[in-house]
Amino acid sequence: MLAKRIVPVLALAVALSGCTVSSSTVQLPPAGEFEDEVFAAVNALRLESGVDRLDGSSCLDEYAVARAALLPGAVDVPRQDLPADCGDYDYAGENVSRSDQLPAEVVETWAGNEGQYPNLIDPAFEVAGVGCVPVAARDNTEIAEGDDEVGGMACSMIFMGYAPDA
Repeated sequence: MLAKRIVPVLALAVALSGCTVSSSTVQLPPAGEFEDEVFAAVNALRLESGVDRLDGSSCLDEYAVARAALLPGAVDVPRQDLPADCGDYDYAGENVSRSDQLPAEVVETWAGNEGQYPNLIDPAFEVAGVGCVPVAARDNTEIAEGDDEVGGMACSMIFMGYAPDA
């Protein structure tokens, strides 16, 4: 099942194994710009699919950044519960990514994944938040800080809405 009540984490990105300790430096937009581009690309996909656009949620953005910060160094996708205090929603989902792809490529990868694609176009989702953190090229188990070269971006996109009637 891809979406449930807000307690458990649902459809998530690919397993995070296979990442190396260091990687090449890549040129990516700053985290805030990256987040905006991911959000815009998801909404463009929804419109192409005949689904209403998502509204942004600064509350979900904050949670998504905190969740994205768990991804560098993670072998598996963290399984913490999704937030329950960003509205009265009872239906949630999450997609995550840790890669050196550009924002549009991240969304294309999600769209090509049978576990993540449904979240992107689920008409029951009304709001979403995106959070990303840069991953250090010298050690992609760490968040890039200060003058660190960036080797990728770790992102979480949290979706919320109302469960469809069964």
